[in-house]
Amino acid sequence: MLQIYLHPAQCLTTKSDPFNFEQGVPGHNDLEKFENDMVKLMISSKGIGLAANQIGITKRFFCLGYESFDVFSKPVIIWNPQIKTSSEETVVDLEGCLSFPDIWIKVDRSKKVTVTWQNMKGETLMQHLDGMESKCFQHELDHHDGITFNTRVSKLKWDMAQKKALKK
Repeated sequence: MLQIYLHPAQCLTTKSDPFNFEQGVPGHNDLEKFENDMVKLMISSKGIGLAANQIGITKRFFCLGYESFDVFSKPVIIWNPQIKTSSEETVVDLEGCLSFPDIWIKVDRSKKVTVTWQNMKGETLMQHLDGMESKCFQHELDHHDGITFNTRVSKLKWDMAQKKALKK
């Protein structure tokens, strides 16, 4: 049974290794069933992205998808994602994270990115992402480098966001 690890779990700040299709997902024999289970967990948790680190697996893949997205309007697993180019233009927008319940902070990210990843068949795909989709891809990819969104803002902003969440 998959579960989401909450901050300050060590897996959230551990750098991930590339995903190897021959080795598969540790502890899961059926890749298709695993994909379905991860997508279900993300959706039931009301997320639009979920990195492998957040479920305790330090491999480079994440689930991404939301009905208003242009490219990933249906949730899929993005295997071995990479950002090839990022726009110099950035956008500051509110972000949340399933590993930090009820905390919302404004994070500065590239407005547009060109990304590559592999699908379940191991085929490499490329896409240009903009807006919320771009932001989400960047947020999830940060998890693979052991970067959580609280480290992308000042200590003051982070402390204020935590206090606000505690009042709820």
